[in-house]
Amino acid sequence: MYVKSADRVIQIFEALSQRENGMTHAELSKTLAIPKGSLTHLLSNLVDREYLLYDKVKRVYSLGPRLLILTGRYLLSLDIVRVSRPIIQDLVAEINEDTELAIMKGDEIIFVYKEQCSHPLKYSIEIGDRAPMYATGAGKAILAHLSEEEIKRYLSRIELIPMTKNTITDRGRLDAELMEVKKKGIAYSREEYQQGISAIAAPVFNFYGNVIGSITVTLPSIRFTYEQKNFIEPRLLDASRRISQHFGFEEKQGKNHR
Repeated sequence: MYVKSADRVIQIFEALSQRENGMTHAELSKTLAIPKGSLTHLLSNLVDREYLLYDKVKRVYSLGPRLLILTGRYLLSLDIVRVSRPIIQDLVAEINEDTELAIMKGDEIIFVYKEQCSHPLKYSIEIGDRAPMYATGAGKAILAHLSEEEIKRYLSRIELIPMTKNTITDRGRLDAELMEVKKKGIAYSREEYQQGISAIAAPVFNFYGNVIGSITVTLPSIRFTYEQKNFIEPRLLDASRRISQHFGFEEKQGKNHR
């Protein structure tokens, strides 16, 4: 059932969310096509409940603190596995390659969810498995989006031990790759953690623009062709964006954390 007043409140919130400097009564009325009399009552109630703020000097309305409180409670109730599961399932149904969800745990990543493909030839990752961040696509997708200080502290604590002949053990080369990962929003592991296995990963962000995990597609290198890479990448990025959006992240926020 359509409730006009409820719909108008949502329209007000959405309009103000797009205007950092707020909007006047007249601007809201014109933009939303709401009669000024009806709008006055709605705005007054929302200001009284602190869902909106009113600047008496500039005579503009903006979003209020009660919305942030509700948003915070919503975000605290979210579980990354619960949110990501259906999106990862959709991704695997489309690309038919194993896909995992990883989070940072200390100086490693830990895999907290996995969806398997139908191919008989695949890499066995179990939920709860840990791996070094510097040698995995999932880890580099997270590491690249930490702050500069966090990355420096991480590199000062760990030793770049070669897991395979392809593992990056030169800090300058790793730093350059992390910059490229941050620029493109996607990370790779080309047989750097286990021989014969490649991976493509993308970060997941929260409301504050902080990286909270990554989703990674792992597959035998024999299937990691140019065509397969181009097929997987946009679908992986779309999945990571969808998960991030559930946590309140908007792409326009940017990722200036390094």
